[in-house]
Amino acid sequence: MSYQVLARKYRPQKFSEVIGQEHVTRTLKNAIEQGRTAHGYIFSGHRGIGKTTVARILAMALNCRSSDKPVAEPCGVCDSCTEIRAGNAVDVIEIDAATNRGIDEIRELREAARYRPARDRFKIYILDEAHQITDAAFNALLKTLEEPPSHVVFMLATTQPEDIPQTIRSRCQHFSFRAVRFEEIVGQLKDLIGRENIEADEDALA
Repeated sequence: MSYQVLARKYRPQKFSEVIGQEHVTRTLKNAIEQGRTAHGYIFSGHRGIGKTTVARILAMALNCRSSDKPVAEPCGVCDSCTEIRAGNAVDVIEIDAATNRGIDEIRELREAARYRPARDRFKIYILDEAHQITDAAFNALLKTLEEPPSHVVFMLATTQPEDIPQTIRSRCQHFSFRAVRFEEIVGQLKDLIGRENIEADEDALA
């Protein structure tokens, strides 16, 4: 059996599994239940606190095939959920904006966004390190955010939301992720070592 990195093995797959960001997950779940999801999101906060993970869970919830409409908690087992989790869903595109930050790349994205999803309910673009997109590229994206196709959702993850132009921020729902509390981290570690049958004393966890 091949070894799997524990951080990947235990990456949350549902909103209820995300720790420390209840103010975000609760609002997103309520929006889905009320049919009031947005076409643009900004997830901001320090590195490693769940921005991209929540974006993927939201993508699964919007495209989950356990229902004929978006669900507040993705099933995690349908074709759409498993493809998004594996990173090979044709309609959920993750882009590293640190290396794909120019106007040509964004123009290609904008052109592709015009076409309906190949398989899923929504075509979703997750842009990591979104603050590194150039001003010219943001301007190219602005028109799509102003008049988004009904089938497109943009999710921008960033550690520096202040570097995203106000014209973009004003057209997205902005969620600020909080630093995860120490007690929550320790609790998660205790749960993990219990599942893995790992012995560790309290001092090692702290």
